[in-house]
Amino acid sequence: MISEINELALGIDLGPVNSQLTFYNRQNSGPRTVSVVPGEENYQIATPAELFSLMEQRLEEGVALLADFFAQCLELLATAGKPDSILAVVTMRKMNGTWADGIRAAFERVGVPKDHVFLQDYRESFYWYMLNQRKDLWTYQVALFSCENGKVTAFEFSVERKTRPALVSIEEKGMLYLDELAREGRPDKLWLEVKDQKFLELATKMFGKRTFSSVYLVGEEFDKSWMGNSLAFLCNRRKVFMGQNLYTKGACYAAMEYARMNRVGDYLYAGPDMIEQNMGMEMIIRGHQEFYPMISAGVNWYMARAECEFVLDDTSEVILYSKSMAGEELSHTVRLPGLPDRPNRATRLHLDLSFIGKRKCRVRVTDLGLGNLYPASGKRWDAVITFAAEKTPGKEGEA
Repeated sequence: MISEINELALGIDLGPVNSQLTFYNRQNSGPRTVSVVPGEENYQIATPAELFSLMEQRLEEGVALLADFFAQCLELLATAGKPDSILAVVTMRKMNGTWADGIRAAFERVGVPKDHVFLQDYRESFYWYMLNQRKDLWTYQVALFSCENGKVTAFEFSVERKTRPALVSIEEKGMLYLDELAREGRPDKLWLEVKDQKFLELATKMFGKRTFSSVYLVGEEFDKSWMGNSLAFLCNRRKVFMGQNLYTKGACYAAMEYARMNRVGDYLYAGPDMIEQNMGMEMIIRGHQEFYPMISAGVNWYMARAECEFVLDDTSEVILYSKSMAGEELSHTVRLPGLPDRPNRATRLHLDLSFIGKRKCRVRVTDLGLGNLYPASGKRWDAVITFAAEKTPGKEGEA
């Protein structure tokens, strides 16, 4: 995707209080996380205080503020030289459509085109991080304990190697609160002992008698000062890593993959946001009827978007086709009531497909007319295609 001399892959961990930035270009041996204090491992870049509130209210001021923040982040990359091209991956604890639209729009304002911007949640960043580690660290299961605002969440990384591509899953296995409410007024020494015991119980319940190759602890709450018995348990025949910049590095590794700077092999992340449908339509292209693919299965729903323009040929409806990863084929008819009465092949339409959830695709059709003879009417038709978790192959549906 990127072919210029100074290719820059960015990974941004966007948080409500602090954010982090990691970059890679071919002058570096690997991803480098930016420190706001030269010579120190101070990776926390203050996120604008009102950013999350403005974005979640879908206000234009939020996109403008986010664009300013991205510009500030890019200024921190002065040592990397002026990039000829940037490919960015933004990761958040939970990604949604509002943030996806806002992030792409904000990057476009600072000169990074939308097709060079990718989005993922923390789980997928962990996926990309692990696939770029030594394979002996993920021969068996891998545990991730992530702590944010006193809440510890446990995840399990596992690989199904019997399939092609090999399927990687990251499942939530439990949670634990270590905040002031959970402390219940205990004195310092006792609270440290209780924290250690509670965390040990979470880990032992999760691991059971199964084999884990490695353990990752992410969050400032994790500290050797209180992790006595729990840390000893984790380190028993397992590699244990503690750090603060795993997600931003994982995002950067993903950017390197999308920019073709790196290749991890034949793996597919089967995440909770991954769509399972391929979508497209039949078109006459250069005189031949062909299937025109628009959206491919295996991507996160908030990245599943496509658009095209075409001329209607003796019809007043649009028919889309979908095929699931399990082989289920469906057709979806979008009717266009009120379509202006014009001669055949004198109506040009703009089609926009965008998933608004894991199993919901919004279809938007806009009348563009055809030149000066048949001006655009401004009419627009919206429909939502809903995919069930399981359907009988061959059944047809209407949007």
